[in-house]
Amino acid sequence: MREASIPQIARMAECSTPEGDDTDGAKFLRECFNMAEELSLELRDFRNEDYDMRIDDLADEFADGLVPIYTNELWNVWVDCGGYRFDGTYRDFSSHGDTGDTMNRIAQADCYEWARNVLFNAQVYFRGNRDY
Repeated sequence: MREASIPQIARMAECSTPEGDDTDGAKFLRECFNMAEELSLELRDFRNEDYDMRIDDLADEFADGLVPIYTNELWNVWVDCGGYRFDGTYRDFSSHGDTGDTMNRIAQADCYEWARNVLFNAQVYFRGNRDY
């Protein structure tokens, strides 16, 4: 498996860097990176155009599966990754008819967005761009 530091993965996620490598936020980011690598390895046999289309198809499922389901962990990740300073693009719940608890939905939407960002930005990293 490839290695990336937590600050590198945080840049891929476009979130704040967690305070330590053993926080819930750091563990979440590491899991996103590891899953992105697994997905990349599974898709490596596709030609470039097929690869890009396939990864787009899987992005929602990938990100949704990585959002913490337990409230305490969700909020720890959200705080560790600076969600209180983040203005996520997936926070418009009215367009989806979502009537759940708004505060939890914000944290879930931000974690979802960070996971998607890691997935797409890690693909660039895996292809040899070490700018992260």
